[in-house]
This record gives sequence, C-alpha cells and structure tokens, in this order.
Amino acid sequence: MKPFLLLSSLLASSALGSNLSTKVYGKPAGLAYSVTGGGNTTPAVPANVAQLLDWLTDSKPRVIVLDKEYNFIGNEGYCENCACCVFNTDTCGDGGQDAIETDFGWCGHRTPVDCTYPNTTTIDVASNKAIVGLGAKGVIRGSGLRVVNSVSNVIVQNIRITGINPGYVWGGDAIYMDGCDLIWIDYVKISLVGRQMISMGYESSGRVTISDTEFDGRTDHSSTCDGHHYWTILGLGENDKVSFFNNWIHHTSGRSPDLGSVSAWHIFNNYWTCFSVTPEPAILLEGNIFPDVARPTEPGNGYGMFITNSSTVTTCDSAMKRPCQENLLTGSGDLSPYTTNNVTSLQTIADADEQNINIMPVSQVRAYVLANAGIGKVGFNSTVTPTVSPSSSVMTPPATVAPYQVHKDNSHGHQYLRFHHRRP
Repeated sequence: MKPFLLLSSLLASSALGSNLSTKVYGKPAGLAYSVTGGGNTTPAVPANVAQLLDWLTDSKPRVIVLDKEYNFIGNEGYCENCACCVFNTDTCGDGGQDAIETDFGWCGHRTPVDCTYPNTTTIDVASNKAIVGLGAKGVIRGSGLRVVNSVSNVIVQNIRITGINPGYVWGGDAIYMDGCDLIWIDYVKISLVGRQMISMGYESSGRVTISDTEFDGRTDHSSTCDGHHYWTILGLGENDKVSFFNNWIHHTSGRSPDLGSVSAWHIFNNYWTCFSVTPEPAILLEGNIFPDVARPTEPGNGYGMFITNSSTVTTCDSAMKRPCQENLLTGSGDLSPYTTNNVTSLQTIADADEQNINIMPVSQVRAYVLANAGIGKVGFNSTVTPTVSPSSSVMTPPATVAPYQVHKDNSHGHQYLRFHHRRP
C-alpha cells in the first residue's frame, strides 16, 4: 500500500562485491510519516557484530545495511547456574518457559530452578538511524533493539529479529521503546523471543508506525503450553500514538495486543490468526480480519475501542471524513461484547495527524498481508529490480496467495495470563 520512493543514496560496498542500490523503501505513513532515519547518508554494511553495535549506538546519522546474519548469542558470555523458576509447574515440561528471576522478585513462590542462558547484548539504538535488510538476508540473532531516553527518528525495515532466549520469560524483547519519538518498524519479522515482540514502556513512545510486519509466535517454549507465544505486543506508555497496519499476527496466545494508559492506536488492515485485545486507550479498529479466534476481547476491557461494523460504519465515516472499513470475523467469537464503541476514542483518532495511509477493503487484506508482511517481501534483493514503479501510489495485492494453515485452538480463550500490575 506504499509507493516505493528513494530515501537514501546508492550503496557502494566491497562486501557485496558490486555497486548496488540499497535503500529505505516506501513512503513513511501513519503517525510516524515524517521519519527520515539516516536521511541521505551513504548506506554501508557493517563487517561484524562489533561494528553493527558501534554504528547503531554512535551519534552519527546512518543508513545501516544488513546483508547477512549478525549473531549476538554468547557475545556477552553466559549466565551459568543462575536463579530461575518454573513458570507453569508440571504442565509443560520441556515445552514450556522457565522464568529468569528479576531484581523485583518476579518468581515469588514459583518453584526455583537453576538455569544457564546467554546474556543478551543490549543494543540502545541512537537517533537518526535507518537499519535496512538486503533481500531476506538481514538477521539479528540473540539481541533486540532498544529505543529509549529521548531517541528519535529511527527506521527498522526488512530485517528479522530472532533467537532471544525463547525458553525464558524475561529473556529479552525484540524491540523495546520508551521515551522516544518518530519510530517506523516496517517489513520486519519477529520470532523466537523470550519476552515481548514489541514492548512499549510507561514513558511515551511518541509517534510510531508498525507496518507490514510478521509476528510469528510458533515456538517450542510456550508459556501457554500449546506451541504459541504469549508475550506479543505490550503498549503501556502514556501518550503513545501508534499506526498499526498491514501486519500478520499468528500463533500467539495473548497480549496480541495488550494496551493500556492514555494513548491512541489506529489498528487497520491486519490479519490476526490469533487475537486477544485487552485495550484501555483510544483505539479505532477497522478493516481487520479475524479467522477462528475463540475470544477476541478480554472480559472487562475494551471500553476505549471503536469497532467498525455494520451498525457503526456510518458514525465512523462521518468522523473520519472517508469511508471506514468493517472488520471481518469468520469462525470467531464476538469482537465487542465488552465495548461501548467509544465515539470519543473515534474522534481522538480522527484528530490525530496521520498521513499517507491507504486503507484497503477488508476483502483484499488476507491476500495482501500474507504476500507482503515480513522480511524479503519488498521485491528487492541483490539482483531483482522493483516490481512496482517508484511513481506508483498503490501496490495491488496478488490475485492468489498460497493458503496458510491456521492453527485453531479454542482453548486459547481460557489460557490468558493476567497480572494486577503489568510490567513491560
């Protein structure tokens, strides 16, 4: 749904063996539409994990191109025979998650165990960075990205983040944002993490766009004992402003998403094969597909949502000054038994400075998302040229897409874990 526009200059890299045009692709959209990342800085490929870490954390604007896997596992050594606890006692065995003890005593009265795991490298991304993968080659393994402490203007595009202590709760987040602004996460794939795939702390994360991203929850270490990842998307910041669209969320059993505090989220054109929203902020939910989702909304929550359906679409059209899209539920529970279709929330989204968005009819969402969300889907690699011309404003979804087998498990509605005090 985005035009492919050149935002950075040519890459001349001996590491790739030839001069290649490696860019940030697309026109930033949503609430982070003004993000520029590294701007017109000449793109460069880091030689190894040490140089990647240096470039991500220094004070220079950069366009950083990942042309291979950067493996941080063991880079900071291992925690041997450290304090952990059994998260789900005697229910999962080796298929569950243990939990790493924290400085605030999260394990409590859970059964203690000793464990050995890699210490995670903390990558505190600095301002004015673009991190771009080449084809499907750009992988960060064993470490996540942290965007905190007033950092702004960061683009993360077309990379995979994976392998962050998936066997351990508190083993690490893929992308953590807190006290930042102007962040664009686009064409990313996240899998096999111990904690949150996306986590937004209590301080405002400002203007954020999360688009065309695959949240792959398949795991051999499931806190809900069913091969599904629980800790998916957590947004707790006050005054977060998030555009969340064209994303594929599958094989998750909770926090998909879990949103709180006084924030605004426009959630549209996503394909949720597993969904469990526990929202408190202003949310507009439109043009999404929910197939075989047993319980889409947590009891007692959702009072900040406005859900577009046949009875509310006229109100949405009037507030948004455009046609809104109804959501599509097939074989799923009721999306809105606990919500009031909050018109105040709708107006909050209507008043937000959201630009360059193009909302698809819900009939096109499944085909488009399955064909485009995730790494290596932008149509570029070291030899392939764009399939959509730079002057185009709309990408047409393919006519057919190979079917994806949805794991239907109606027990998910009884497996959500709730805490009185949520932590990122």
